[in-house]
Amino acid sequence: MIDGITKACEELEVPLTGGNVSFYNETLGEGIYPTPVLGVVGILEDVHKAAKMQFAQPGRKIVLLRATDGGDAVDAESEFGSSEYAKEILGAVWGYPPELDLEKEATLQRALVALIQAGLVESVHDSADGGLAVSLAECAFPKGVGLVVNVKSYQLLPEFALFGEDASRVVLSCDPANLARIKQVAGEYGLFADVLGETGGDRVGITLDGKSVISATVSELREAYESALEKALRVEPAAAAAD
Repeated sequence: MIDGITKACEELEVPLTGGNVSFYNETLGEGIYPTPVLGVVGILEDVHKAAKMQFAQPGRKIVLLRATDGGDAVDAESEFGSSEYAKEILGAVWGYPPELDLEKEATLQRALVALIQAGLVESVHDSADGGLAVSLAECAFPKGVGLVVNVKSYQLLPEFALFGEDASRVVLSCDPANLARIKQVAGEYGLFADVLGETGGDRVGITLDGKSVISATVSELREAYESALEKALRVEPAAAAAD
């Protein structure tokens, strides 16, 4: 674990101020998943050159910037077993986490810094927990700006394409006028820049290979998202005993 963290810090040039790794904690007699927590510090030279996660306005292009290809179906199935979708929806955990290539991740991060510093992107959000579909919805929540996108499955199952948690992927939004330059920068860094669609409206509309798979208002998805913890912790009162 320590060797892995050290290598990640070196590749990403990130200093750590502290951290904690809980391998043996229990809740109600059951062991929790290993939960490493790291404290990271950095300096932002110009606060005006910062990209937030949310879509700022309609009429912006949505781009998936990624450092790796989609992988094959066998890897996708094994890696999907560590996803939130597998755990919460399918009720099962299997396989192993998505592979992280630190060199490619570092390249992606350097490209993001270059894009942000050049003022070419308006928002940047990682595609991690929950996968691409969740990341897109999260970008829509803060300002209620909807989206219409088409995702390519690359012959993977819909669940893998939409909710798989592949590493080294970020969702960008930008002025259409900056799209060509973003693609150029991506090419210079050896990255893939997939244009998914654009922002607008009050709905989250996602098609997969041209077929509609998700269509809901931003408000109803946001309500489900923000009330999830409360619902999970709610304890229903026991039924009153019959006389």
